[in-house]
Amino acid sequence: DLTQRRGKVLGMEPRDGRTVIRALVPEAELYKYAAALRARTQGRAYHTRAFSSYEQVPDQEAQRIISQRKQEKEEMQHA
Repeated sequence: DLTQRRGKVLGMEPRDGRTVIRALVPEAELYKYAAALRARTQGRAYHTRAFSSYEQVPDQEAQRIISQRKQEKEEMQHA
């Protein structure tokens, strides 16, 4: 699931009978992640997050964001 969210898994380690997964995932991709994680694990998993760094948005994603914003702006002008 994390790789589908443009995440990079850094490693996995066992801890207290559980597996801890360390990954870097863009903040924008974690919208509603807590609910998705609970649904995938029947409520057994949880996540924590902390800011790591800024990175450039991939070109394809940047174009999608720009197109979406232009469409929103046009809709607001016609309303």
